[in-house]
Amino acid sequence: MGQKIDYAQLLREASISVVRKILELAAADGFSKKQHLYITFTLAHRNVAVPDILKEDVGDEMTIVLQYEFWDLKVDEFGFTVGLAFEHSDETLYVPFAALISVSDPSEGFSLEFVPDLADTVRIHTHGAVQESATAKVIQLDRYRKRD
Repeated sequence: MGQKIDYAQLLREASISVVRKILELAAADGFSKKQHLYITFTLAHRNVAVPDILKEDVGDEMTIVLQYEFWDLKVDEFGFTVGLAFEHSDETLYVPFAALISVSDPSEGFSLEFVPDLADTVRIHTHGAVQESATAKVIQLDRYRKRD
């Protein structure tokens, strides 16, 4: 008897792969004149890195727009970092893919919806470095090394 196929998880992984590729292309070449992305994510995910001054203004969810004024867009396996101009100042945000609620480009009629995965906290992004969280299993390799 085979294993049960989790179609919802397969679709989520494929959709995140699409978002990752879009962001990688935008990081490399920017967007065409009319293209832009609305990205909505939950602030409840523990690996979201958003300055407190911005959290005060938005509640539980935040929507950012990537169009003209963004910089230092970097995409990793778990999410993306981007610099944006806000009313108060220029800020850098980190958004894990697990925190996504929606990604859309209204100019192209493109839209993806997500259910945030708040249990997905295996890695924490902190100002350019990815670190293991307390929930991750760490394997000590010393005990497997051959001793002389």
